[in-house]
Amino acid sequence: MITVEHKELIRREYFLKRKSIRQISRELKCSRKSIRKAIRDAGVPVYTRTKPPPSPVMDPYIGIVKGWLDEDLGRPMKQRHTAKRIHERLRDEYGYPGTDRTVRNHVRRLKAKIPDSHVPQVYEPGDGATFDFGEAQVELGGQMCTVQLACMRLDYSSKFFVCAFPTQRFEAFKESHLRGFSFLGGVPRRIRYDNLKVAVDKILRGRDRKEQDSWTAFRSHFLFEAVYCNPGAGQEKGGVENLVGYARRNYLVPIPKFSGYHELNCYLLDCCRRDAHKRERFGKSVEGLWEQERNNLLPLPARLPSASVSVSASVNRRQFVRFDGNRYSTPPEAVGQTVTVHAHVFRVDIALKDQTIASHDRSYDRNEEIMDPHHYLPVLLRKPGAFDRAAPIVNWRLPDTYKHYHERLKGRHEGWRGTREFIQILMLLRDYEQHEVDQAIEQALAHDIYSYDGVKNLLIQAREPNRPAPCPFHMPTGDVMPNRVDHFDLLTQQA
Repeated sequence: MITVEHKELIRREYFLKRKSIRQISRELKCSRKSIRKAIRDAGVPVYTRTKPPPSPVMDPYIGIVKGWLDEDLGRPMKQRHTAKRIHERLRDEYGYPGTDRTVRNHVRRLKAKIPDSHVPQVYEPGDGATFDFGEAQVELGGQMCTVQLACMRLDYSSKFFVCAFPTQRFEAFKESHLRGFSFLGGVPRRIRYDNLKVAVDKILRGRDRKEQDSWTAFRSHFLFEAVYCNPGAGQEKGGVENLVGYARRNYLVPIPKFSGYHELNCYLLDCCRRDAHKRERFGKSVEGLWEQERNNLLPLPARLPSASVSVSASVNRRQFVRFDGNRYSTPPEAVGQTVTVHAHVFRVDIALKDQTIASHDRSYDRNEEIMDPHHYLPVLLRKPGAFDRAAPIVNWRLPDTYKHYHERLKGRHEGWRGTREFIQILMLLRDYEQHEVDQAIEQALAHDIYSYDGVKNLLIQAREPNRPAPCPFHMPTGDVMPNRVDHFDLLTQQA
């Protein structure tokens, strides 16, 4: 191969000195073909091999290796020939004298595939969407948390929905669809997914999947088709794969701070709305394309399914029902009964005979006891001696005025009567707002009123000022008539 300096010399001889190709070839001892190449192109010479170099050791065995590799195409992926195994077979069965490196180089060339590429797609309005989960870091309530971002993106308009959950469990999977369909104004006819365990029970041949029964039942409410990507082929839903990173970079950098998931999801929802107005596709805003697409989406059903997971559990003598590694309290009438736990993403409802008897904020920690003090007040009314050390009461955050009022009640009444009166006052918190009861207790302290009836009447007066309240401290005004016993003489005269 001639060098770039040699090329320059040839071109000078030909263009400047006007020598013929034959003369230059004779003088420079160079082939006419090389001279013509130098005349056509002044660039740096590039050597390109048109066919692989000969391999006297390996060439007699190339046909055998090709046959083995062709047979492997119909065999399981984990039971195909490796380069090491091919070398061993050639050596043991055919007496191959070469090294394993030579075999590896030829196997690598024979296994070379066409580079992976992507084919541009065209979508019809309302035809499809993609869904995926992704992780992000957010500060919630002063603590750094890993949240799960649920992302849904329409194929045609590219309008998307993003919300955050503490988990990727089935209840969060369903809740994200309910919120996404509501935000996007309808249901796409087809949604592409990864092979999520909450949706796919078993991967069959090709695109066939055995779905989880609960997922199939959920889909039947909306009548959309679920399409699943090939394992490890996330590029088949690249739009939503990129959306996860887009949301992290644009909405969560720098790491934002929120009081809880509700505030975080309100922020993400606002980000999705603003993005649809400012982002363009095909020369139009995403919001404008979505307005065209919305009429082609399937309508939401009149009755939406519940985004919860339901399990049966029994209530122990401590009034607890166990679910997902934690214990939740119930009213005393549920002790010994079998109840149904309806677990939502952020809430746990407990039902007895189709009636909800308790509702708690859901905990994703382990071995926690989540107690509603109101569930234990009826029991403490019968057992006031357990009041001071009762865990639901000790952990109940109430203003200091409650403790002060309780002490006054115990000083005014004998035995456990003062504690019973205080427990009845605490039970008023189920029917009245806490700020109302707070104010009533403060008024009772100011007027030296120490009874359940007195506090309740103060509450009634605060809500209905014009209603007369028969309080012990509200005595009727006016003259008091003296007692007259002579009226009883009329009875004897009539007899």
